[in-house]
Amino acid sequence: MNLKMLAGETGMLPAREASAEHETVLQGLRDRAFMMSERYAAQQLRAPTEGARAEIVTFHDAFQRQLRALGVPMFAHCFVRDSHAQDEAYATGHSKAQAGESPHNFGCAVDIVHSRKAWSLTKREWSVIGHIGKDVAARNQMKIDWGGDWKFWDPAHWEIRGWRRLVGLTS
Repeated sequence: MNLKMLAGETGMLPAREASAEHETVLQGLRDRAFMMSERYAAQQLRAPTEGARAEIVTFHDAFQRQLRALGVPMFAHCFVRDSHAQDEAYATGHSKAQAGESPHNFGCAVDIVHSRKAWSLTKREWSVIGHIGKDVAARNQMKIDWGGDWKFWDPAHWEIRGWRRLVGLTS
């Protein structure tokens, strides 16, 4: 099965190396009926973008357009995190970064989760979401890294590549 279709026009998974298995997994993530609900509409407004860098907001918007075209309801859980929220995420083990060490503290990241399943996707489901997000970034020539590729697995997390240099934390 050739899934190298144009993104957004076919409803198929856009990908260079997509497989029939990816399409099967994608079917389990779709929920077009939920995407018509008030709850989904409210989720789209949940995470304010104030203080977020334009690059990450632009990536999020392009990613969301692709996910909507595919019928996959996702939403931004968080763009910017203050020091208190970051230290809380660190204390609970949800982050490896303390306040001042996270790209969220500088508006350089976004956490995107499924509207119905939240973070409770299988590794295969997260892999498909990661594939879609990386494809969106590549097609739009955006330098974005996915937390699903890390040893500290954080598949909801997307950040601007080289964000530390961008905000002056390293030279």
